Amino acid sequence: MKIEKNLTVIGVGKMGDTLIKSLIRNQVIEPEHIFGTTSCEETALKIKERHQINVGVDNREAVSKGDIIILAVKPQMIVKVLPQIAPELNEDKIVISIAAAIRTGFIEKELNQPIPIIRAMPNIASLVNAGMTVLCPGQFVNDDHLGVALKIFQSIGEVEIIRREELMDVVTALSGSGPAYSYMMVESLTDGGVRMGLPRELARKLAAQSILGGAKMVLETGLHPALLKDEVTTPAGVTIDGLMELEDGGFRVALIKAIDRATQKSRLISK
Repeated sequence: MKIEKNLTVIGVGKMGDTLIKSLIRNQVIEPEHIFGTTSCEETALKIKERHQINVGVDNREAVSKGDIIILAVKPQMIVKVLPQIAPELNEDKIVISIAAAIRTGFIEKELNQPIPIIRAMPNIASLVNAGMTVLCPGQFVNDDHLGVALKIFQSIGEVEIIRREELMDVVTALSGSGPAYSYMMVESLTDGGVRMGLPRELARKLAAQSILGGAKMVLETGLHPALLKDEVTTPAGVTIDGLMELEDGGFRVALIKAIDRATQKSRLISK
């Protein structure tokens, strides 16, 4: 189902561009209903030619034309952008922020209006339409507002909603940073294959596809990962020896501690 509203993306960088491309490709919003901004005229022209949308460098003007406003700027730019666009906002517009660690309450306070604010945490896998996005509604958000946000982010992957905003720091640490952990796993498995004689490109493909396939089985079967692991682990076989090495190296604890550490950092930034 199409969204019959105008969409403005403030800060058409990597994630903003990905959203726009997916929305157009999946026919969620027509290009003529999409507006965007960048900090550079030359970049704006390139994006306009690439997607056939309206792109400029004036944030306030772009917001005046939008019904749905996506704040896709870096967290440190939020304080600068909010005063620029505040005069063009009202309670009939929806603001969706994908600026990491910026709370809905902070945006509501800065705008000082009863505007629906939705905080979204997508991840980099959205670039290949395999993203994971978590939405958290502010105090002025209703189900219709959430419905619009769901349509937007379902175009780039899976979407979940949480209503306890303090958990968004954990979301950032887990699904936001999660792809980086998986890249390290792919890199390490690849090096292991190379060490034992495999060509690097083949080793990389085997490692990446193994992780992709394992993740897909977890999602599609609904089985606990431990049960799926046991199905691969035959008595006195190859896998159990590999698992023993991972346990001996603290693999499981290292990942748990990574989420803990990243969550604390996200909380620090939020403050």
